[in-house]
Amino acid sequence: MEKNNTMTPPKLLARPLAERVAALDDLRPPSADEPDIPANVIEAAVAALARGETHYTDRPGIPEFRAWVADHLAQRYAVVVDPAEVTITCGSTEARFVTMTLLAEAGSAVLCPGDSSPIRGALHILGADIVDTIRDDVSLLYISPDVYRETSIELLQRAEERDWWIVYDLSFAKTAPPFHPAQNEKLASRVVTIDSLSADLAGWRLGWMAGSAAALRLRAGKQAITICTTAVSQWAGLEWVRTAL
Repeated sequence: MEKNNTMTPPKLLARPLAERVAALDDLRPPSADEPDIPANVIEAAVAALARGETHYTDRPGIPEFRAWVADHLAQRYAVVVDPAEVTITCGSTEARFVTMTLLAEAGSAVLCPGDSSPIRGALHILGADIVDTIRDDVSLLYISPDVYRETSIELLQRAEERDWWIVYDLSFAKTAPPFHPAQNEKLASRVVTIDSLSADLAGWRLGWMAGSAAALRLRAGKQAITICTTAVSQWAGLEWVRTAL
């Protein structure tokens, strides 16, 4: 008897999560004008390969890179974060996905007063709404330095009153004020900082999540997705931040 090799969609596609994934928009193509990688960064990657940095790293990232992130936050924003609260991610895209899906409650709303496109896909999968005004069902505030300062301060006051999680996304920000939500001691334990080197080291997939009482939970979420970020990329990125920033 001849077998029927015609493929039919699996029944699991009827599940709500599968339906939400199927409805995701196509990703935007990479930029055509990515900057050249400096020679010293390439040499650092070659050196890492030569000394055998070709295996899994420490799951949260190499200690040297995590220490740099903590030091950078302290020097640039006067925000104290332990390197143990830093997780190196595969760019800021992964960091946003992890923070949104683990901190925003399913069926709740995420308050985003600025550009919501970076978090739209993750929240679509989660089944959470994106809103630009305060509602009773908000569980998380997503802001960047590009949001008008007075607006940020007002919303952060509401976040303090209502115990919202706060994701402060520095990656691709057009402005760089010294302000940071975690400078408020009452908010610091609920603030996650996201940043990346994607603008300067495009394709090396280097970002990070830093701080908050949820740091270990976010790390576990990242590990469940990609285990760890490529060692060679981390050593190359460390060379970049040490010499260019």
